[in-house]
Amino acid sequence: MKKSLFKFVAVLVLVFVCLALGGCGESRTPYAATYKSVEPFAGKGHVELELKENGEATWTHLGKTLKLKWRVSDGKIWLYTKEGGLLIVTPAEEGKILSADITGEWHPGCPPEQCVLFKRVETGG
Repeated sequence: MKKSLFKFVAVLVLVFVCLALGGCGESRTPYAATYKSVEPFAGKGHVELELKENGEATWTHLGKTLKLKWRVSDGKIWLYTKEGGLLIVTPAEEGKILSADITGEWHPGCPPEQCVLFKRVETGG
């Protein structure tokens, strides 16, 4: 009987911990949208970045799509590739403009020569 009660309490604690961790971080809602690069990427066409409310994202360039995961923390958008790569994106103008640092290293700002600037694509009509 004590073992069953212990297991029940352990599972209950685990559920609460998972709920607490899942609720951490900032809301994705202000940034969930489709964005397009302002300039052609590497001189070969624009990038489309779609950030979905569920934390999934896509980066599409020249017909090839890379699936990503994303979260918001400390006012920045963190994009993760399946392979472990990371892009840090800085939002501006309430999420209408995104600045993606593509150096692969963390910088307090986005180095201009290594930065992809995105603008939110307005939907509807």
